[in-house]
Amino acid sequence: MRRNDTPSATLTAADLGLNFEATFSTEVTPFNITVKQSFLDWTHLKVSLTRIVHDTPGQPEFTDGPPKRIVENVTSFWNSNYSWQAVEAHLNSKLRQFTTIVTAPEFFNGTPIPLHFVHHRSPRADAIPLLHIHGWPSSFIEVEPLIEALTNPPNSSLPAFHVVAPSIPGFSFSPSPLKAGMGIRAIGAAMNALMQKLGYHRYVAQGGDFGAIIERAMAVDFPEAVVALHSYFWVMSPAPSDLQRYFQGLVTDDEKRFIGRTESFNRGLWTSFASVHTLRPRKLSAALADSPVGLAMWIYDLEVGVTWNPDQVWTPERIITWAMMHWIPGVYGALAIYEYAAQDHALSTNGFDIFPFVLQPVALSEFALDIWYGLPLDWAQRRGNVKVRNVHSRGGHLPTLDAPDLVLNDAWAFFGNAKLSNIENIRL
Repeated sequence: MRRNDTPSATLTAADLGLNFEATFSTEVTPFNITVKQSFLDWTHLKVSLTRIVHDTPGQPEFTDGPPKRIVENVTSFWNSNYSWQAVEAHLNSKLRQFTTIVTAPEFFNGTPIPLHFVHHRSPRADAIPLLHIHGWPSSFIEVEPLIEALTNPPNSSLPAFHVVAPSIPGFSFSPSPLKAGMGIRAIGAAMNALMQKLGYHRYVAQGGDFGAIIERAMAVDFPEAVVALHSYFWVMSPAPSDLQRYFQGLVTDDEKRFIGRTESFNRGLWTSFASVHTLRPRKLSAALADSPVGLAMWIYDLEVGVTWNPDQVWTPERIITWAMMHWIPGVYGALAIYEYAAQDHALSTNGFDIFPFVLQPVALSEFALDIWYGLPLDWAQRRGNVKVRNVHSRGGHLPTLDAPDLVLNDAWAFFGNAKLSNIENIRL
């Protein structure tokens, strides 16, 4: 199907040019991952043809990208040991997956939005509906370390959840949007439409990276539906008055560290990738869409520095699997989230812009290696009704991978306090 054709009520893999078997309709349909063997064979050929970039003598590793040994290790593992079929079987056995089509008339003119999502219901009658939203370069698989404990907590004193974890359009098994312009607010509207379709008219939301940004937009756009937020990426920039006090030497030690950390991020890691993601995602996609190892290294280089135990977390198998979640659908759909988020004024090439105030109760989780670690509580409260700030001495930007126990404990503590989190009103 050409992208400017009028889509029908049912969309197939052939209609959408997908590399996996799927059917999307307005019904909620069970889904198992089945990537086409011809695509996997072609991927293996591409990996076997990888051209390795040599190190520069005397230059420290990671000065300007992944060193040769990492690239060679991942390439060798992919060629000789990696089994997508094993990963596919594992995900199909552990995660109950579905597809459907929703619309977001508020922000996307009613264009059909095909979605893939995970949905696990708790056996508990008092379970709380929870929307878990991933970010970039993550995918729905980041919920796996949490989902069993969320739906079936170890004792009855802890809250249980009905967990919904969608793939953002353009990521993994949610096809790319059928028209341009799907920004943060349109994605949020699609997520809310999904929750309404599943019968969860009021719910809580949880996420990091872009997931945390999307849930903030949802709290503002759908205040009658979003009851409370658990965020592990509460981004905000220092106010001009903060910077003035900083240069006058009048800030606290916490404020000084936070300003230094965010400014370093904006000048360094953010500059290294955000400009091309935001301004020229199609140009980058033209390169990454032809090199699976190149895509894997692009993702790895951005994440290894903000992970608590990088060698343990970023094994060759995980690097490859995360890359496959972008390689299978094609990389442009996910990269374009930066371009359209900028159009929503959620971010720019200079960093993150100002977000509307969130009235609902918010719990923050801050992890030692994450970018926004050390955000002063009074600063966080400028942008929302922040009730709790949990500061952890371990964990990084992807805490469901390297600190899932801390994410779970923070969620249980916040949502388990019905008054503090407003959960007592969730079924009104």
